[in-house]
Amino acid sequence: MAATGKLTNRLQDRMLDSLVRSLGKSDFSEVKAKLDGLTPPDPIFGSRPDVTAWKDREYIFDLETDVSVKGAHCGIKWRDFGTYARNFDARFFVVVPEASALIARIRLAMLEIDAEVLTI
Repeated sequence: MAATGKLTNRLQDRMLDSLVRSLGKSDFSEVKAKLDGLTPPDPIFGSRPDVTAWKDREYIFDLETDVSVKGAHCGIKWRDFGTYARNFDARFFVVVPEASALIARIRLAMLEIDAEVLTI
């Protein structure tokens, strides 16, 4: 079990690094991330997103792996981020590996959360 956790953390770190680099190339500003050298995002209703950034509005990104996207914790975080996005004209994205895109979309639909799914 511990090995799976370490692999999951490494995958999330690689996904996070890739997303932050991509945002930097796409004219996003005020990028905050759970990444060394950057300021972590502020909590939203008690849940802390993995990345936030600004372009024409605030963007909220939650990264999940093939394993974590199935966890109960996603529902809590996603409700918090989705509610915030709806109330404050922000955009909320769930970022997953390609193989988990369908699972993420189904979970979001079942939870009635308005979010877009991005794949890395």
